[in-house]
Amino acid sequence: MIAGGLIAVSLPLDNAFAATGAAVEPPEPPEPPEPVIENPALDIPTLQSLRGLLPPDPSGTEGGRKVDLMTDYVVNRDAAIRLGKALFWDVDIGSDGNTACATCHFHAGVDHRKTNQINPGQATTDPNVGNIFNKPFVASGIPGDVPSYATLSGGKGGPNYTLKKTDFPTHVLADPLDRNSPILYSTDDVVGSQGVFDANFVKPKQSRFDKCTQQPDGVFQVGGINVRRSTGRNAPSVINAAFNVRNFWDGRANNVFNGFSPFGNRDPDAGIFVVNSDRPNTATKVRLALNDASAASQAVGPPGSPVEMSCGGRTFADIGRRMLDTLMLSHQRVAPTDSVLASVSGPRRPTYRELIKAAFQPRLWSANQPVSLGGASYTQMEANFPLFFGLAIQMYESTLVSDQTPLDDYLQGNTQALNAQQIQGLNLFTGKGKCIACHAGPELTNAATRLRLEPREKVERMLMADNLTRLYDNGFYNTGVRPTFEDLAVGGTDPWGNPLSFTREYNTVLKGGTVPDPVDVDVCTFEVPLNAGVPCDPTLKPEVGFRDAVDGAFKTPTLRNIALTGPYFHNGSRATLKQVMEFYNRGGDRRGQDANNTSGFDHSSVNQHNATNLDADMSPLNLTPEEEDALVKFMEVGLTDPRVAWERAPFDHPSLVIPDGHTGDENTVTARPLDLKVTTPRAQDAQISLRAIGAEGRSASEGPLRPFYNDL
Repeated sequence: MIAGGLIAVSLPLDNAFAATGAAVEPPEPPEPPEPVIENPALDIPTLQSLRGLLPPDPSGTEGGRKVDLMTDYVVNRDAAIRLGKALFWDVDIGSDGNTACATCHFHAGVDHRKTNQINPGQATTDPNVGNIFNKPFVASGIPGDVPSYATLSGGKGGPNYTLKKTDFPTHVLADPLDRNSPILYSTDDVVGSQGVFDANFVKPKQSRFDKCTQQPDGVFQVGGINVRRSTGRNAPSVINAAFNVRNFWDGRANNVFNGFSPFGNRDPDAGIFVVNSDRPNTATKVRLALNDASAASQAVGPPGSPVEMSCGGRTFADIGRRMLDTLMLSHQRVAPTDSVLASVSGPRRPTYRELIKAAFQPRLWSANQPVSLGGASYTQMEANFPLFFGLAIQMYESTLVSDQTPLDDYLQGNTQALNAQQIQGLNLFTGKGKCIACHAGPELTNAATRLRLEPREKVERMLMADNLTRLYDNGFYNTGVRPTFEDLAVGGTDPWGNPLSFTREYNTVLKGGTVPDPVDVDVCTFEVPLNAGVPCDPTLKPEVGFRDAVDGAFKTPTLRNIALTGPYFHNGSRATLKQVMEFYNRGGDRRGQDANNTSGFDHSSVNQHNATNLDADMSPLNLTPEEEDALVKFMEVGLTDPRVAWERAPFDHPSLVIPDGHTGDENTVTARPLDLKVTTPRAQDAQISLRAIGAEGRSASEGPLRPFYNDL
């Protein structure tokens, strides 16, 4: 979950990242390093340093011809990174002129807010309960399942509620080491990220706000006054995300960027507009498919989301129309020492039109004739705004590589980088704790470089808890955080009905069907072979209609900087790493027997009727309290890059004013003044302000970023 840095004793990291905020004893003298070995029972790589590794530049095809990033799209890398950082942090991108991509990724790449963050669990497959806050866990026949429609602390919860330390974890058992012991408290509510008010887009309104029609929100409101909506999953970190083969928790941000939407080749309407040399004033639409560009695919999702950043129905071309002649970060300060933006931080800042021209080839923006998009007329530059936005942000995020952790130093031979307790935690991480089974490689996630370098391993085969084999998407696992019916994750579908899962696409191919993603599987890489024959026969194929284990499986997050990226899991259900380790030590929170538990799901539409979808390594670990503490300390200190903690370059940033709930509480809120144009009452924002941080990072008086739990 984390990435690397300076020698651990060079900064007061132990005190800064203690889960309780209490002082920690000085580290013990280091012992000689023990070899980091892979678990012989698992076919997985060892841990590796991230030092010196960079995400690849995208390449692929445009209209059938081969293209790559720097030859065919970008004319100046520094200018493109500058554009990407500005777009990522600019609050004017949001329909309300107050919501940036960074609004949900401002603290070590994640969302650190604690007020108005709760979603009622709208990802559920049960439409009858998706909008009900504080629903209890349902486990019929299991003693101790007492319904409670309040938070763990006894609070009301729901919209505009402020989370407390005593609200975590959100699933509490009578015996923390027995997942089937009586349930003392549980809820399916998710700690997500607040976004925008419920509204429908009308048109751009220069220069800062969109014209939108506000409408009453039946879910996110307090006393009939609308509050900002919250997402149904917790925001994962953008740091190191450019290494991921797919992005978002459910993998819907495709490895292939189509220049238009998150869905790669799946989107039939996707395309970009390019100028041909024989018709210099006219742009024509062509299909784009750039590989290794999931960060670009992810970037173009939230700006159009009616929950995260946009009024409903706003297109990316509409965003471009409003933003192109807007000054860069016009309502925000930029430090004169900003590692990327210093050269444009003066009193006359460039417009986004100027930044795009400096970064991208003229063939992508120079046409004089308008183009038609969705039945409306736009300039070529407006129509290609998602292309510029996605690629520029991917290039910026590709600089956010946290490879200066104590672990990186240790793996490169610095025996002083970890103390004795942290070395013990490291060896538990790679051994008894089984963490490396999912968090391997330099990024500490199986969803990253390993799959990019070995694309034929995207589909894996393993033995499940019922002793039957299943195929699944490598790097995506059901660990039993919540019952599977509450969120299918990669077991879901895209807007056109295609499975998000590579495994299910593979099943379709074996049946003679066609799928949008390339699915080339080498059965000889399966952990559990199709037969016991040695050597493997690569011509073997799984039985048509094979069983899979993808329902409820989520992308494995990086563990780099994990001390700073709480709350944890896709539902934000744990506030500390100790609570996380308690979860894993008991083998997760699934209820029932190994062969029949709440990770199972009857998914009739894809002919999957599984009694379990649980990852095979999810079993009790039998860690002692001392071993749990060692693992936590290794992750807190050994996986934290001090540059991230202190917001030093490249992790510095412009100023940012962030909506942080609303004036009032969960019972009453203060409404904004109404006018003739806006008759739906909306709550007044409460706000937190981040100052502009330059390349030198935070001051000693500010101290490093703090863990989520410390700020509750």
